[in-house]
Amino acid sequence: MKFGKTFEKELEEDEIPEEWIEKSIHYKPLKKSINRVVDEMERIGLSKHVAADPEHCHLYYEFERHGDSLEARLKFEGNSDDETESIRSERLKLASDHEFFDDLYHQYTELEQFNQSHEEELLTKIQLLSSMIKQLTDGNNKHKSDMYLWREIFNQYVDFKLDLKTHFNRKTFNQFVQHITELKLIKSFKHTKQNEKFFNKFCDLNLELIQFLKFEKLNAIAVKKIIKKFDKHTMLQSRKNLTKMVTFHESKLSTQSMEQIICTDIVRVIPQLDDYLCPICFAIAYKPVRLSCDHFFCLRCMIKLQRRGEKKCPMCRDTVVMDATEQNIDYQLMELMKHQFPDEVKSKKKLNDREVTEESLQALYGGGQCTIV
Repeated sequence: MKFGKTFEKELEEDEIPEEWIEKSIHYKPLKKSINRVVDEMERIGLSKHVAADPEHCHLYYEFERHGDSLEARLKFEGNSDDETESIRSERLKLASDHEFFDDLYHQYTELEQFNQSHEEELLTKIQLLSSMIKQLTDGNNKHKSDMYLWREIFNQYVDFKLDLKTHFNRKTFNQFVQHITELKLIKSFKHTKQNEKFFNKFCDLNLELIQFLKFEKLNAIAVKKIIKKFDKHTMLQSRKNLTKMVTFHESKLSTQSMEQIICTDIVRVIPQLDDYLCPICFAIAYKPVRLSCDHFFCLRCMIKLQRRGEKKCPMCRDTVVMDATEQNIDYQLMELMKHQFPDEVKSKKKLNDREVTEESLQALYGGGQCTIV
């Protein structure tokens, strides 16, 4: 399938909004403009076969910006014989090439302005949604179960993307939404309507980002294709210098995958349990003891290390364990754990109480078996 039809088909299949399509590269009209350049060259006796003959001449373009317009100058290199001198004078009469370059550059500048403007809109939407979801998942929220459900949704989001071993597209993202629906996570919210509203916004944002990144990519390809087609049909070399003038700026969205943006600005607003586990017992590090090397461990594990006389930090091997006292407990981090992981903290407290009771009994009765007389 020719690129013009492929371009239109992909814009349609990805459900690109009509107002976006109006800003896209008009590939087919530009292709017709190339045909007019070829016809004009034939009329003045400058066929592409002559223009391509390295023994006679080499014709190439130089470009210069003038405000919103682009000046194209056709340069000549070749042997000074009668034929090339004729070409040197006749090529100045070309007019349709300027129409092509003016039209292409005008479309490019409008598209570049649209891309940058919409990119900023999307980044603002990400920040707003991030703020709203953070309020819903705040540990101070009285509906703790909703916080856990949001955390599970985002964990599923990351896991689903990793299972794909690729980036989301419209089809695979819809599969993710179907997966969440099958797990009945949305219906499990205490405030179903409110949370469903934010989940729908989250989905809409993903789909809009997918559309925008695809739109950017398709138009960048369209520009490269139409310049390549111009050179191929006219043999007037423009690509080397023209691509310097119509290079799209480095997008803040396309420099990283869409999933990374979502994970950084939205998913990570919700503290993840893995970031607060004790690296010794792999349970939540409640009552965290922060050593001078900045690594932290739960109080029970730190006590056990000191009782065994182990002086080195299990993470970095600095000799700091025996220096730890009650002053090393990170109370600010402890409060965060209580708010963000209430169930895990409750379980850890029970475990600690059981261990303390067992140690007390061992100290009182010894470690031997009870004997009934």
